[in-house]
Amino acid sequence: MMDFPATWIIAGLAALMGVGMGLGALIMPRWAQSVVRLAPDPRWKGGWSEFRASYGGALLLLHASVILTIVMSFQAGAGAVMGASFAASCYWLGMVIGRALSMLTDAEQETRTAYNAMALGFELVMAAALGAPFLSHLGG
Repeated sequence: MMDFPATWIIAGLAALMGVGMGLGALIMPRWAQSVVRLAPDPRWKGGWSEFRASYGGALLLLHASVILTIVMSFQAGAGAVMGASFAASCYWLGMVIGRALSMLTDAEQETRTAYNAMALGFELVMAAALGAPFLSHLGG
């Protein structure tokens, strides 16, 4: 068995969660709809494809790439793990920024909810966990 650094294990566990979320959205788009609290616009056909694509396939493969680089690190090297996990971390950090900005500037749209506060925390944890290999490299 390979001996992975703790930060890689943390990132791998977060990536497994992301794979699970992506797979869930790919298989059950109604679940993804309920999580993101959106619905296809009835005026336009094909809206369900967006849930399977954006919240399913994209999440699945983004996080699977982190797992793949960890598993293949003996060939790809530590830089590949840091790069893949950094990219996935930036994805979640972008969600943190967008949600926080919305909570600050879109109050009239009722964005200051317990759900959004909890989601913000979850997204921040995912960003930190996936960014752990990169952040530990910065720390020396």
